[in-house]
Amino acid sequence: YEGTYPLPEAQLDRFMLKLKMGYPSLAEEIEMLNRSEKVPPIEEIEPVITMEELLSLQKQVADVYVDESVKRYIVEMVQQSRADASVYLGVSPRGSVALMKAAQAYAFVHGRGFVIPDDVQFLAPYVLSHRIIVKSEAKFDGFTAEEIVAHMIKR
Repeated sequence: YEGTYPLPEAQLDRFMLKLKMGYPSLAEEIEMLNRSEKVPPIEEIEPVITMEELLSLQKQVADVYVDESVKRYIVEMVQQSRADASVYLGVSPRGSVALMKAAQAYAFVHGRGFVIPDDVQFLAPYVLSHRIIVKSEAKFDGFTAEEIVAHMIKR
């Protein structure tokens, strides 16, 4: 389970990324205790940018160019998930959009005004894995959604 109850596919599909953070180190966890000892950290949070700055950044990310060849690459990758014999339910078109949008943001953060296939390949495991439902028999054979995405990237 991913939480108290497993989410239906339609709800999982609404999350852009799935990141596995793991547990903090000993020192990090002690620091968490220190920060929480007197005042809850949530009470000390301050904004780091204004709403106007956020909207400006969103506009700049949306202006990052995605070539037709990269769009085709994204769609072909996603369509592989729909044709894979190990997959019960492949990535939806919402997943294609999420991968493109994530790649635009990634390119922007790395100082580029355009997306390259490497951006798509780097982000695919985080954007696509939670959108794939692996068939039960494939799970019993040890297949995971992460492995299926890795195979899709290599094709």
